Amino acid sequence: MPYTFPNQRLIKVNREAAKSDFLGIKNENWQFAARDLGAHALMLYMYFASNANGFELALSPAAIENAIGMPRSTYHDQFRKLLNKGYLVETSSNHYSFFEVPQPHITSCESCLTGGDNKTSADRYITFDGQDCPQANTEINNSTDMKNK
Repeated sequence: MPYTFPNQRLIKVNREAAKSDFLGIKNENWQFAARDLGAHALMLYMYFASNANGFELALSPAAIENAIGMPRSTYHDQFRKLLNKGYLVETSSNHYSFFEVPQPHITSCESCLTGGDNKTSADRYITFDGQDCPQANTEINNSTDMKNK
């Protein structure tokens, strides 16, 4: 029996043995997501994380409502939250990839002009912007070949 303090609850976990149809995710990843996202976005995160690596699914608000009871309006808000935080990344028009940990994402041009050193709440994902920045702020190769001058 574990050592407990006054008013501390002791929980015995009883689980079914799962050989298939189970969630396998690193504790540090879902715990970080729980701190980063909030309850509703975490539900959507867990829905995506419950699929096998490389699995592709056709997503609809109706499927989410049937699976986890999330209303359509909440689904749209939480989908945008996962997208903005980098858990979902748009790979092409209306195609997305889900990641257990946030991925670097494009920030605003203003951050590009001020050094582009924005970080997520985890302070471990640095993002830079190069798409919408003025041409003058783009890094170029300044080396020249003196033989051809």
